[in-house]
Amino acid sequence: MRLLHLLLLGFSLGFSGAGGFVTHVESGCILDEEGSVKDFTYCISFNKDVLTCWDSEANKMAAVDFGVLHPLAEELSEILSNRSDFMDHMNKGLQDCASHTKPFWGSLTQRTRKKEGAAERDPREWKWKRERNGQPIPNSGIQRAVQSNGDWTYQTRSYLPLTPSSGDIYTCHVEHSGTSQPILQNWTPGLSLKQIMKISVSVLTLSLGLTLFVLGLVACRKAGFSDYTPLLGSNYPEGNSNLYVCLLIYLPFFWLVMTPETKDISLSLWNCRE
Repeated sequence: MRLLHLLLLGFSLGFSGAGGFVTHVESGCILDEEGSVKDFTYCISFNKDVLTCWDSEANKMAAVDFGVLHPLAEELSEILSNRSDFMDHMNKGLQDCASHTKPFWGSLTQRTRKKEGAAERDPREWKWKRERNGQPIPNSGIQRAVQSNGDWTYQTRSYLPLTPSSGDIYTCHVEHSGTSQPILQNWTPGLSLKQIMKISVSVLTLSLGLTLFVLGLVACRKAGFSDYTPLLGSNYPEGNSNLYVCLLIYLPFFWLVMTPETKDISLSLWNCRE
């Protein structure tokens, strides 16, 4: 194998270009559903280009690259096929696959879960109900269809119409034989602290933008009436040109100072208007 490594190293150094080179050996085992070895693969690649692979039917290495590197792939296949130690290693490929994959076959391919005891340990057998301020809500614990998530967990969805009031605490009460105590999940109506902060910043930014916008319009209108001098015979509305200019200047600024939340609100209102 030392000669093989030297050969690969010389081959890589002789044909290395810009960006470097990578030569690697890849082997794999092909198993059936019972874990029995059907075949194995052994390939040598250069820069992700497969050059030669083991042909179990011909009992030798065969070139699989038919491009520019095909002559080198043929030469490499012939050299490896004529090495007795390499051929002995290839002929033991099936045996090596069986000895290396057997210890991991059960743990990696087992897809069933052992029962933990009696039937009451089934994870789908659980009870739940909802509570409001510690008091059960009538008809809130009706058993719904349980769906499997595929990872030994289950979920169910249910909707509860209610009119929450400030200070109310709603609790989801779940009981299961696998837990010593019920699982409680509380929920309170209203906005979270993060949502309140985002809305406050959005309202403050929107108010500041509106204030600057109004002040800019007032300043533009005053400047328009004082600076514009109508000519004799002109029918152009006085002061409107400056007003339009101000709109073109301040509208982009007003859009920039808006936060993403206020932009979404503005777009929604505009769509509703249309």
